[in-house]
Order: sequence, then C-alpha cells, then structure tokens
Amino acid sequence: MGTSNLNTGKMKTNFVPRVNQLDSIQLDNEISNLLRQQIQNILQVLPPGLLSHLQPEINFVLSSALWNFSIRTSYATFGQQMLSITYEKDQLPAGKLVLHYLLTTVLPYAKENVQFRLTNWSLIQKLVQLAENALVLFNLVNFFKFLRSGTRPSLVDCLLRINHRSLDGAKRRTIGYSYMTRELVWAGFMELLGFTIPFVNYHALRRRLRNLLRLEATHRQTERVELNTESRCAYCNERVILPHHMGCRHVFCYLCLKGNQLADAGFQCNVCDYRSHTFKKVVVL
Repeated sequence: MGTSNLNTGKMKTNFVPRVNQLDSIQLDNEISNLLRQQIQNILQVLPPGLLSHLQPEINFVLSSALWNFSIRTSYATFGQQMLSITYEKDQLPAGKLVLHYLLTTVLPYAKENVQFRLTNWSLIQKLVQLAENALVLFNLVNFFKFLRSGTRPSLVDCLLRINHRSLDGAKRRTIGYSYMTRELVWAGFMELLGFTIPFVNYHALRRRLRNLLRLEATHRQTERVELNTESRCAYCNERVILPHHMGCRHVFCYLCLKGNQLADAGFQCNVCDYRSHTFKKVVVL
C-alpha cells in the first residue's frame, strides 16, 4: 500500500501538462526568431551584402549560444524554464547532450548550408527535400503519439528518450476560462477566414456589387480609343505602360488589363462598364 502511494506521488510530481510542453516549444521558436530579428536590425547598419553570405553561420552561432546557455547549463530550454519545466538530468548524460546538440543545432545548420550554397546541385537538393518530407511525416506520427501518451512532444525527445519534469510538482497552470474561450473563438474565426477567403473571387464580387447598386445599366458601343501624352490607365490612374484597350475608348496598362481579366472572366471597364473577353494593343497612327 505504501509502495503504491509512493509511485502515485512520483507520477504526480513528474506530471507535465501537454499544453505546457507545446507552449514551451512555441516559446523557444519565438525567442529564436526574436533574437534573429535583433541581429538582422544590427546588421542593417553595415554595408549591403557584407555578411549576407555568412547567414547560415550567423544562425548557427546563435543557435549554439542558446543551446549552451539553456540545455547545457540548466537542462532546459528557455521556453521550458519560463514554464517551470526541465529535462530529467539522469536522462541527459554527456553522450546524449552531444547527440542533442547535433540534432538540434548542427543538423539544421548543415541543411541550411546545403540549401544556401549548393543550389546548383540538383541531386543533393532533392535528397534534402526528401529528408525534410520524411521528417515532417515522422513529426506528425510523433505528435499523435504525444497526444496519446503526454510525453516527448518533439522528435528529438522521442529519439533520445528523454522526458520532462515539472519544477512545481503537481501544480497545474491557472487558466482564466473567459480568456481561453475568447482566444478559442478568435482562433476559430481566423482559421475560418484563412480557409474561405482564398475561395472568394474578390474581383467578380466587387463587379457584381457595383452592377447591383447601379440604378440603370449602361451599354457602350465600340468607340475610338483616346491616347495622347496625358493619357492615364483607367485602372491604376498612372501613366499608361504598353497601352491596350478592350473595345471601348479607355486605355489600360497591359498588366492591369491582363491581370483583371485573368482574375475575373467577366471583367468590365471600371469607367464605362464595357465588357469584352479580348483586348488589343493601341496602335498610334
């Protein structure tokens, strides 16, 4: 009976909520991106292109510094430290520390170096792409495994068989349910917009609304095209470049007219509402 209680107490002490483990990974990514942005701001004062060829090495030095001052010294990343999480020290001996450094720092540097400097080696680029696709698949499988077991959220943790431990024992994170509900609603709304907006043809919708709000339809016959030194594109209102027309007297830039007709098969002249599926180059006589 006493042994059972002891095991139960140990399990509660080592319990780390799944959300904390996922949040620690997100925090690590944000910290890394923030530091990289700061370095980019510092490098902007240097002459353009002076250190651009050393970008993989700069990222490698930054990642190595983060690893040294977090995993090597505290057995926890900075994101984990912010959430009172750490790795089990007995599961990270010297050999596993070296492997952790190779997998989390050296391997990404090698991949970035290959993609940055060996762009002409198509075979190597294909091999790297295949390796990335395989890692994405393995990460997905490991994520589902993590959702079931609640341990080892990253592929590196799974390969090295290292677990998290909470520094606060069985203490759970306090969550404001009103805040959480609001965030969930907002996140769901953003996902809905991100999924539906690409399916909406904005150009066709705007044309239909304009025609719907117009009291009476206007029909224009083909008229003589007006082109002179003061002519402006009927769409962008800038000096016309490669003048074309769609049958009415208004002139468009080639890219403005072609782009609108590709985006909206029923595109009408935004000045006189003339519609045509073809367009011609303006010939100056």
